[in-house]
Amino acid sequence: MLANENSKNLDYDIVIIGAGPAGITLSLQFNKTDLKVALVESGERYYSENSQQYYKGSVEGDFPRDLDEARLSMFGGTTGHWGGSCRNLDKHDFLKWPIEKKDLDEYSSETAKIFKIKNSFRNENLNEDLDIIEYQQSKSNFSDDYFPQIKDSRNIHLFLRTTMTEINGENFYTKNVKCYSKDDKNFFKLNGKIFVLATGGIENSRILLLEKSKNKDLFSKNLPIGNYWFEHPFKVLGQAIVDHERLKKNLNSSFDPWVNMFDAGDNSQTYSFAPTNKLINKEKISNSCCWLVTHERSNTNLKNVAKNLLCLSPKISKKLLSKFEKKLLCGATIYSSWEQEPEISNKIVLTGEKDEFGNNRAMLIYKKSDLVRKTARVMFEKIGEFLIEKNFGRLIGEEFLFEDNIKYVSESGWHHMGGTRMGNDEKNSVVDQNLKIHGSKNIYVIGSSVFPTGGHANPTFTIIQLTLRLKKHFSKNFII
Repeated sequence: MLANENSKNLDYDIVIIGAGPAGITLSLQFNKTDLKVALVESGERYYSENSQQYYKGSVEGDFPRDLDEARLSMFGGTTGHWGGSCRNLDKHDFLKWPIEKKDLDEYSSETAKIFKIKNSFRNENLNEDLDIIEYQQSKSNFSDDYFPQIKDSRNIHLFLRTTMTEINGENFYTKNVKCYSKDDKNFFKLNGKIFVLATGGIENSRILLLEKSKNKDLFSKNLPIGNYWFEHPFKVLGQAIVDHERLKKNLNSSFDPWVNMFDAGDNSQTYSFAPTNKLINKEKISNSCCWLVTHERSNTNLKNVAKNLLCLSPKISKKLLSKFEKKLLCGATIYSSWEQEPEISNKIVLTGEKDEFGNNRAMLIYKKSDLVRKTARVMFEKIGEFLIEKNFGRLIGEEFLFEDNIKYVSESGWHHMGGTRMGNDEKNSVVDQNLKIHGSKNIYVIGSSVFPTGGHANPTFTIIQLTLRLKKHFSKNFII
């Protein structure tokens, strides 16, 4: 139900801060139970410029967009601009996690139901270097799909336009959170037995840094809060001439089709290439996915033939190039999203700028490493070699892949991971394998901020797997 904040002190079993995919999913796990759940969201039911002001911050380095553009303050959170691509992490993505892939796989079927997709993420080996992999595309909209359930719930109280401004407690036990209602224009407290931060891959770190700066004994001192932040760089790697019919006949014919990727048209085809674990270890690269996307265009007229030839011979006369007013298009485009290795120097910090409640705003310090470019180059070369070997086509790559002095900008900035990473050692992690903050008795963190590494897959599927696992932990370990 929509909450009434008129009471100054409200008692709950579980208080969840943030109504993004993790917060919504976790709260609904307790729907129609005897537990009283508070779900607190600083944003409104839908997007508004006013709510976005809370997410303002600053950026230093290679991050491609402003912080208030990169995330959404609203019910449903940043899934408001999620494209719906779903895939789980690979087994080798968990080498630096305190849990294994199998610990999340048991929640895959239930996660797939939430997203209304098949629980099918197959790999088909091509050679010792490359796999073809399968994605699923979700049509779920967390804002519209799950708002009615929460609104009609008798035990989940949703506080919209309500900002959590402070966490209070002592002796490593959190008692309540102080909140401000924009509707009532006053402060009130939510008391709870368990508290969960689910505010996203930037705000989770910011909130904990604020509490750490106040020198409270809510959790262990000197945790690396905000450090080891990373995202998925995304970039067009090159263009191609391909034999569409040979590709369709020989590659991933049994996989669910992914059509119209990057608005390529309903007759386009997408082939998703990923490195084998052997290639990752041999070349010392990160995990990656490269999408070879064919375009809706035949080669039956002279102009299109010329365009395709230009892909293979980019130095052809500028006079010929000038005859085409539109952007040069080839038979296919190769896009990539790949892993950024976590580095302690990439981090969320607090600035001197304050928000309306007097709390310091966040700054993201982020720089792409040399390994980012190397990973993209190796994958592009291996796919090019494969296409030549099978006589499927030819690639021509962007200059930044082969010239280290060329600066390039990632076109991503949507997948915010790390900052409150999961681990067993307080020196290099913030939460334990059950997502409880080290030293705390009852504060947990959920979302991609807990990822120690991120593979190449969109983090949303894994976020929900972790959320379902957290619910099971609560059910097993607490009488609430």
